Amino acid sequence: YKLGLIGNKSSSMSAENNDDEPSMSKDNLQDSNIQNNTSITRLMQSAFSKIQDELQSSIPKPSSSTDPATPEGTESSTANQQESDAAKSFADNVSSFFSRKSSNPDIAEIIQQAQNIANNDGASQTLSSSSSSSGFLSQVLYFQQNAKSIQKTLESSFGPYISDDINLSDLFQSIPSIAAAHYYLEHQESIKTPSWKRRRHRFQPSVEVMKVNELNEALILSELSYADSVEEVREGLESLYDEDWSDEESGGRSKKKDKRKTNSSNKAQWELLFCDTQSRPNEPSHFLAIQKNASQYDDTLHVLMVVRGTKSMGDLITDAMMEATDYEYDGVQGKAHVGITRSGEYLTKRHKKLLATLLQLSDKRKLDVTLIGHSLGAGAATIAAMNMMNSDQFARDIGNGGDKNVKVSANVIGFGCPALLSQNLSLMTKNFVTTVIADADVIPRMSGATLVNLLLDLNQFEYQDLAERDVEQALRELQGRFSDSSPTMVGNRQSNKQVPFSIDEDAIQKVMGYVHRSIDKVSGGEGDMSKPSGKNVAADKMIPCLFPPGTCIHFYRDGSGIDGAYVPCTFFDEIDVARTMVDDHLISSGYRKIFLNMMRDFHKDDHFSFERRRT
Repeated sequence: YKLGLIGNKSSSMSAENNDDEPSMSKDNLQDSNIQNNTSITRLMQSAFSKIQDELQSSIPKPSSSTDPATPEGTESSTANQQESDAAKSFADNVSSFFSRKSSNPDIAEIIQQAQNIANNDGASQTLSSSSSSSGFLSQVLYFQQNAKSIQKTLESSFGPYISDDINLSDLFQSIPSIAAAHYYLEHQESIKTPSWKRRRHRFQPSVEVMKVNELNEALILSELSYADSVEEVREGLESLYDEDWSDEESGGRSKKKDKRKTNSSNKAQWELLFCDTQSRPNEPSHFLAIQKNASQYDDTLHVLMVVRGTKSMGDLITDAMMEATDYEYDGVQGKAHVGITRSGEYLTKRHKKLLATLLQLSDKRKLDVTLIGHSLGAGAATIAAMNMMNSDQFARDIGNGGDKNVKVSANVIGFGCPALLSQNLSLMTKNFVTTVIADADVIPRMSGATLVNLLLDLNQFEYQDLAERDVEQALRELQGRFSDSSPTMVGNRQSNKQVPFSIDEDAIQKVMGYVHRSIDKVSGGEGDMSKPSGKNVAADKMIPCLFPPGTCIHFYRDGSGIDGAYVPCTFFDEIDVARTMVDDHLISSGYRKIFLNMMRDFHKDDHFSFERRRT
């Protein structure tokens, strides 16, 4: 009750001051608020100190008139003691809460010390960029030194999906030609129409349109990780909450600008602590930042980690290691992408010391890490988050002197995350991992099993009739043009010039017979006995064991616009062959474009655009 009166009194005093002094400057108002907060804090500390003293003095002492041997006396004494201990513990916690502000060091001091530690720990990798040439040479050297190991990993990635009498190289060589892929694409597009997509999503929960705003902000951060220099990353973080940007866009309307300035204080503001713009195999490029505008009464340390996707040779090597390795999470055995698993473990190990130091300097009791990534970065961020929450060991490692009370939480937003986890592990990450997938994005569907299944489909696909159809169509078009002897006008005179030759039906049939034999030979049919028939390489379809992690959100083109739905991870158990399968994976032509089109349809505004910085 007293606390409520104090709070109401301070609020009313603040309101009266605002009414009586409308012309008070912003600096004076801030000084006044600081003084009021300080006096209130001291008053609360004094009040709870008195409460503690009263509780201490009110603890009942054993009475001589009560026989300790009697059950009634023992039970009464124990109950009173427990009540007193509980009340005293509550007072201690509240007193500690209000004294936290004065005991915590300044956030700028924490950031400076953390940056120094990161610089000393990471040497040239931290807050600096190695030269591109040295990075490339180191990757080439790594590839040369580990060529056999990489080859073995690739073979083991595909090996389990191919029978003993089939060689992987034979499977690739048995693919007829680029024509097979061309006609297979046409065939798939004739099946996977917008109606087909709507039917597949019919019973899946729809995504709230406003969820796109939150996802778009995370997408901006994931794109920032592809910056080429540390300065670009730092400037990008600052621009997310820059208050002066609205000058141009508001057209000089100070009222709108002031409103945005006020709201910007409620948004997380990040200060860069660590940035590595060079990636190496199983060591992805990423940056780490700390929230610098968190409340001083908040007992949680808020950290941001953004991991870059595939951009260099080192990233490609990591992607290629798609073997499903054993992985345990929360006591449950499953499978995980071996290359990305190593990348996630590197991130956790790399910053364990830094996070422990931040907790010690800030005197925080909880650690909340937000991880964001695109493509490879999304997978590495997921594994890092799972490692942080996998057991109490990580919390003990980063706790102050082994303090077991440190609580760790992690949340991941990933875009186009590769097939990463087995189904059972993917379901276990639904509470803290969100995977966003744009329409036909190929990466979330790509694993050793799905790639082999695609090769088998291409090998078995009968495209001869489609190829002969196109050749005959071209011949008919030539026949019509060269056989046309109708009069034409040349200047003011009519000309009856005849074409030099004509194509009759017999000629067309003769050409088609030659085409039929040629296509049959190229496709490995009966016309060519020197090569094994593609059908002989056929094998049973493989069952994929890796899927995208967590809660999967699928945005798709439904024929009239963009729609979104929450779908199970098994929704992506085969490669969706489409003309946009590569573009959909990119940020600019895929995710950003889909988000923008969806919001334009929702607002019915063709000129809608996301604000550069959302307040």
